[in-house]
Amino acid sequence: MKRILLLAFMCLFATTAFAQKNALGLHVGNGAEIQYDRYFQSGNALRTNVGLFGFDGRLYASCIYDWQCCNWTDWTPSAGDWFLHAGVGGAVGYCKTSKRGEGLNIGVTGNVVFGIKFNKTPITLAVDYRPTAIAINKDWRDGWFNLGLSCVYRF
Repeated sequence: MKRILLLAFMCLFATTAFAQKNALGLHVGNGAEIQYDRYFQSGNALRTNVGLFGFDGRLYASCIYDWQCCNWTDWTPSAGDWFLHAGVGGAVGYCKTSKRGEGLNIGVTGNVVFGIKFNKTPITLAVDYRPTAIAINKDWRDGWFNLGLSCVYRF
Protein backbone atom coordinates (compact mmCIF):
# COMPACT_ATOMS: atom_id res chain seq x y z
CA MET A 1 0.00 0.00 0.00
CA LYS A 2 2.93 2.32 0.66
CA ARG A 3 4.04 1.79 -2.94
CA ILE A 4 0.61 2.75 -4.27
CA LEU A 5 0.53 5.95 -2.25
CA LEU A 6 4.10 6.77 -3.28
CA LEU A 7 3.21 6.24 -6.95
CA ALA A 8 0.09 8.40 -6.63
CA PHE A 9 2.01 11.26 -5.02
CA MET A 10 4.79 10.98 -7.60
CA CYS A 11 2.22 11.31 -10.39
CA LEU A 12 0.60 14.23 -8.60
CA PHE A 13 3.82 16.18 -8.08
CA ALA A 14 5.29 15.30 -11.48
CA THR A 15 2.50 17.26 -13.11
CA THR A 16 3.29 20.52 -11.33
CA ALA A 17 6.22 21.40 -13.60
CA PHE A 18 4.24 21.51 -16.83
CA ALA A 19 0.82 23.14 -16.51
CA GLN A 20 -0.91 26.31 -15.43
CA LYS A 21 -4.37 25.21 -14.25
CA ASN A 22 -5.37 22.80 -11.49
CA ALA A 23 -8.58 21.06 -10.48
CA LEU A 24 -9.41 18.98 -7.44
CA GLY A 25 -12.59 17.03 -6.85
CA LEU A 26 -14.43 13.76 -6.57
CA HIS A 27 -15.06 10.98 -9.07
CA VAL A 28 -17.85 8.51 -8.30
CA GLY A 29 -18.58 5.47 -10.43
CA ASN A 30 -17.49 1.93 -9.76
CA GLY A 31 -15.91 3.36 -6.62
CA ALA A 32 -15.11 6.69 -5.03
CA GLU A 33 -11.90 8.50 -5.89
CA ILE A 34 -10.21 11.83 -5.27
CA GLN A 35 -9.39 13.37 -8.62
CA TYR A 36 -6.63 15.87 -9.38
CA ASP A 37 -6.42 17.41 -12.87
CA ARG A 38 -3.62 19.45 -14.35
CA TYR A 39 -4.58 21.34 -17.52
CA PHE A 40 -2.06 22.36 -20.16
CA GLN A 41 -2.24 25.41 -22.44
CA SER A 42 -3.16 23.10 -25.34
CA GLY A 43 -6.35 22.05 -23.54
CA ASN A 44 -5.01 18.58 -22.77
CA ALA A 45 -5.04 17.34 -19.18
CA LEU A 46 -3.23 14.98 -16.86
CA ARG A 47 -5.67 13.24 -14.49
CA THR A 48 -4.60 11.50 -11.30
CA ASN A 49 -7.16 9.51 -9.32
CA VAL A 50 -6.71 7.76 -5.98
CA GLY A 51 -9.43 5.92 -4.12
CA LEU A 52 -11.56 2.84 -3.64
CA PHE A 53 -12.46 0.64 -6.57
CA GLY A 54 -15.72 -1.28 -6.38
CA PHE A 55 -16.54 -0.25 -2.78
CA ASP A 56 -15.18 -3.58 -1.52
CA GLY A 57 -11.78 -2.70 -0.11
CA ARG A 58 -9.72 -2.48 -3.30
CA LEU A 59 -7.43 0.55 -3.45
CA TYR A 60 -6.75 2.12 -6.81
CA ALA A 61 -4.54 4.82 -8.35
CA SER A 62 -4.37 5.92 -11.97
CA CYS A 63 -2.57 8.57 -13.96
CA ILE A 64 -4.06 9.33 -17.40
CA TYR A 65 -3.00 11.80 -20.08
CA ASP A 66 -6.17 13.12 -21.80
CA TRP A 67 -6.13 14.80 -25.19
CA GLN A 68 -8.76 17.41 -25.97
CA CYS A 69 -10.70 15.95 -28.89
CA CYS A 70 -13.46 18.55 -29.21
CA ASN A 71 -14.45 21.81 -27.56
CA TRP A 72 -17.91 23.34 -28.15
CA THR A 73 -18.09 26.94 -26.97
CA ASP A 74 -21.27 27.79 -28.91
CA TRP A 75 -23.66 25.15 -27.49
CA THR A 76 -24.48 27.10 -24.34
CA PRO A 77 -22.29 30.21 -24.41
CA SER A 78 -23.81 31.73 -21.28
CA ALA A 79 -23.39 28.52 -19.25
CA GLY A 80 -19.95 27.25 -20.24
CA ASP A 81 -17.75 25.27 -22.61
CA TRP A 82 -18.55 21.66 -23.45
CA PHE A 83 -15.63 19.32 -24.12
CA LEU A 84 -14.68 15.78 -25.10
CA HIS A 85 -11.37 14.31 -23.92
CA ALA A 86 -9.86 10.87 -24.55
CA GLY A 87 -6.70 9.44 -23.07
CA VAL A 88 -4.61 6.55 -21.84
CA GLY A 89 -2.47 5.89 -18.80
CA GLY A 90 -1.44 3.47 -16.10
CA ALA A 91 -3.28 1.96 -13.16
CA VAL A 92 -2.05 0.41 -9.93
CA GLY A 93 -4.18 -1.21 -7.28
CA TYR A 94 -4.09 -3.36 -4.20
CA CYS A 95 -6.71 -5.87 -3.14
CA LYS A 96 -7.03 -7.50 0.27
CA THR A 97 -10.47 -9.00 0.64
CA SER A 98 -11.53 -12.50 1.58
CA LYS A 99 -13.64 -12.81 -1.56
CA ARG A 100 -10.92 -11.80 -4.06
CA GLY A 101 -7.68 -12.72 -2.32
CA GLU A 102 -4.70 -10.46 -1.88
CA GLY A 103 -2.38 -8.93 -4.42
CA LEU A 104 -0.99 -6.04 -6.37
CA ASN A 105 -2.68 -5.16 -9.65
CA ILE A 106 -0.91 -3.29 -12.46
CA GLY A 107 -2.48 -2.43 -15.79
CA VAL A 108 -3.44 0.04 -18.47
CA THR A 109 -6.45 2.32 -18.28
CA GLY A 110 -8.20 4.50 -20.83
CA ASN A 111 -10.54 7.43 -20.46
CA VAL A 112 -13.30 9.09 -22.49
CA VAL A 113 -14.69 12.21 -20.79
CA PHE A 114 -17.64 14.40 -21.81
CA GLY A 115 -18.41 17.42 -19.68
CA ILE A 116 -18.90 21.14 -19.17
CA LYS A 117 -16.64 23.82 -17.67
CA PHE A 118 -18.97 26.44 -16.23
CA ASN A 119 -18.22 30.12 -16.93
CA LYS A 120 -19.47 31.85 -13.79
CA THR A 121 -18.17 29.31 -11.28
CA PRO A 122 -14.91 27.30 -11.28
CA ILE A 123 -16.76 23.97 -11.35
CA THR A 124 -16.47 21.27 -14.01
CA LEU A 125 -19.00 18.42 -14.30
CA ALA A 126 -18.19 15.41 -16.46
CA VAL A 127 -19.35 11.91 -17.30
CA ASP A 128 -16.65 9.42 -18.19
CA TYR A 129 -15.98 5.86 -19.24
CA ARG A 130 -12.73 4.44 -17.87
CA PRO A 131 -11.97 0.83 -18.85
CA THR A 132 -9.01 -0.84 -17.14
CA ALA A 133 -7.10 -3.87 -18.41
CA ILE A 134 -5.04 -5.54 -15.70
CA ALA A 135 -1.76 -7.16 -16.77
CA ILE A 136 -0.63 -8.48 -13.37
CA ASN A 137 -2.87 -10.45 -10.97
CA LYS A 138 -6.01 -9.91 -13.12
CA ASP A 139 -8.22 -9.30 -10.10
CA TRP A 140 -10.40 -6.49 -11.50
CA ARG A 141 -12.86 -8.40 -13.63
CA ASP A 142 -15.29 -5.48 -13.48
CA GLY A 143 -12.72 -2.93 -14.68
CA TRP A 144 -14.24 -2.79 -18.19
CA PHE A 145 -17.53 -1.35 -16.94
CA ASN A 146 -16.33 1.73 -15.07
CA LEU A 147 -18.73 4.58 -15.79
CA GLY A 148 -18.53 7.59 -13.53
CA LEU A 149 -19.40 11.18 -12.74
CA SER A 150 -16.78 13.78 -11.83
CA CYS A 151 -17.18 17.10 -10.11
CA VAL A 152 -14.00 19.15 -9.76
CA TYR A 153 -13.15 22.64 -8.55
CA ARG A 154 -10.69 24.52 -10.81
CA PHE A 155 -8.09 26.77 -9.23
